[in-house]
Amino acid sequence: MEKKLENKKLWNKNFILLWQGHSVSVFGDVLYSIAIGFWVYHETGSTGLMGLMSSISMFVAMFLIPFTGALVDRINRKSVLIIADIVRGLLMLGVGFLAIQNNLSVELVLFTAFIAALCGSMFSPASMTVFVDLVQPSDLVRAQSLTSGTNSLINFFGKGISGVLLTFFGVGPMIILNGLSFLFSAATIVFISVPRTVKQDQNQQITVKRILEDVVQGAKDAIATPGLNVLIVSALLANFLGSGYSALLLPLSEMKGLTLTEYGFFVAASSMAAVLAMALMGLFKIPAKLKMPIFIFSFMINTLFIVVGLMGSGFIWLTIFFFLGDFFMVIGNALLNATMILAIPRDKRATVFGFVSSFSIAGVALSMLAYGYLAESIDLSLLSIIGTILGFIALLPALFNKGISKMMTTEQTDEVSPVETV
Repeated sequence: MEKKLENKKLWNKNFILLWQGHSVSVFGDVLYSIAIGFWVYHETGSTGLMGLMSSISMFVAMFLIPFTGALVDRINRKSVLIIADIVRGLLMLGVGFLAIQNNLSVELVLFTAFIAALCGSMFSPASMTVFVDLVQPSDLVRAQSLTSGTNSLINFFGKGISGVLLTFFGVGPMIILNGLSFLFSAATIVFISVPRTVKQDQNQQITVKRILEDVVQGAKDAIATPGLNVLIVSALLANFLGSGYSALLLPLSEMKGLTLTEYGFFVAASSMAAVLAMALMGLFKIPAKLKMPIFIFSFMINTLFIVVGLMGSGFIWLTIFFFLGDFFMVIGNALLNATMILAIPRDKRATVFGFVSSFSIAGVALSMLAYGYLAESIDLSLLSIIGTILGFIALLPALFNKGISKMMTTEQTDEVSPVETV
């Protein structure tokens, strides 16, 4: 291990490699999600099963991320990223070949979702903390905007052409492309210098007792941090009430009269909204005093546009209003995520992040499951409208919380310190 001054310019080699590998992986995930969602819905015709499939990874993450976050704080994060990508890549290649041979089953799809979620529960806290370590605190919103904007642009083109790709190539080849994208990401990470964590430098033996102690301490730190405690409860309720329809966009779009090709462009418009929002935030640095007002306004206008969109039908109507709603949602989430990450001490970042994420994911997972089964007997449009409104009401305590406002309006300093890399 070589002790050296970490290069934290935004466009440093490590950041570019991580951004590049993740971007390719995102493209593969887009193709996979469209392909497997299409396969499940048209093989079974069940919105309940779609909700179950979408929620599996959420439930796994909900229970494991607090523990994997604590573990990631103590081990080699580079190895975690590489191994997780290799396992998922090989898994997707196998599933893709089975799909080509018409040997794919619902049980296998659910099992694949479970294994991929296990890998994701390790990959997520590791990649988040590495990403933060590779840029200056003051550049974090800009870096997130650039990477998220790139990923959203990939989502736009991937989802836009997904209907055509499904028609010409079928489900199997699209899943294989996802597997290859994971392997490419793993190969890219090999060349990244990943800073060692504070707890990794302590060289303490990793035991179950120590990990459990870290999880408990992470929970205490999250609850004790002004703003984070309110955010945990609000995120859980808001996600549970308002996010479930996202797992049922395919049947929802068909109810609204969209063809498969139009559906591809409809979901692609969401990615384009994110591209524009992130490009705007990447070009202009938001003054600290304006962050909270923009944060509040973004979620208010997002709710309005989504509800209006759900009240109508047809490709043009849905695309316009969901595009506008997603544009403002991305801005609000970007401000919130950057603020939350920087509020967590570096030596506890993965642990606390895991605890907070667990509650947020729990709301989404339960919502997807509930929406899937409620949609069997309740009009999906009406269900989504009511849920979106209730979700916004649940978010109000976080929008007007003084602790979150203080975190947002506090300027972060650029601190570059010597670290060991692996």
